[in-house]
Amino acid sequence: SNATSLPNINAIGIRTKQIVINACHYTHTRIVTCASLLFRVIVQIIKGKGYRMNKLMCVLLAFCITPIAFADHHGSESSAAEPFSVQVNLCTLKQSKDMRDYEKVFNAYVDWAQENNVDLFNARQTPLFTHADAANPLGYEFFDLLAGPFARQGKGWDLWMTTPEGQKLAAKWNEVADCNVRFGTGNVMFSKPEMETDNDRIISWNWCAVNEGVKVEQVMAAHAQRAASITDEAPMIGWVTLVPTVGAANIPGDFAHLVIYPDMESYMRVREYNAKGGWKNMRDYSALATCSGEAVNAETVLHRPSVDG
Repeated sequence: SNATSLPNINAIGIRTKQIVINACHYTHTRIVTCASLLFRVIVQIIKGKGYRMNKLMCVLLAFCITPIAFADHHGSESSAAEPFSVQVNLCTLKQSKDMRDYEKVFNAYVDWAQENNVDLFNARQTPLFTHADAANPLGYEFFDLLAGPFARQGKGWDLWMTTPEGQKLAAKWNEVADCNVRFGTGNVMFSKPEMETDNDRIISWNWCAVNEGVKVEQVMAAHAQRAASITDEAPMIGWVTLVPTVGAANIPGDFAHLVIYPDMESYMRVREYNAKGGWKNMRDYSALATCSGEAVNAETVLHRPSVDG
């Protein structure tokens, strides 16, 4: 296959203001662990902050930087992957349409993308625990993540907009759902091998903003330090940072943390750790960035591109 290899980008599972965290910039700044900040998402309102999210933003919910208890000896991959493009489609089904109608069109898109060598990593997330309430509804039913190399995604869009086959698919898509499309930049900070095989998982989202007077490089260094200290015993299987770039005017933060878990039991291990004192490890990170809190989605991986030779 001519498909391009995607270096461990199976999270986003979300995915954009370019201050996203690239572990390659690891400096010696000692900013203790930001352990229990689990990812939140593009979700609603940042309470107490006066930020109001649009439909799209209501999507990526969650961040949680692994607990200190699991740090000290590094096992799996951390912070070396190249940044990648993340497209987020926040969708609501049309009246009289159901997920079977939507999946038929989506599957046709995947087949078309494969035939044209522009297929991407595809995953679908549905909300489990959100910040929505009666006054601030979620604004979407589910969202799809399409992630991959920037050039490959751009080529796919060109074919989508300029070829008869692409336009036919676009028309069918518009018949079954209303989707708001956003773009962001993703970085893999930590990844276990399970990221390449686990197709049903839990994603924690958390949106954060760099505090006044703090340099982006300081936050990047803190993330790199944390990524380097995560062990294989940690309950998460991946950690991705997402920076919103296009359609991001109403996003409730400068970047989001997405932490990927194999199941709810693993996610609750972190909740227990925080409840028993791990929350104290958030203090140092709070001096660097202010985060809105976690929200959690269920994710299903729909397609993984073939890998070259």
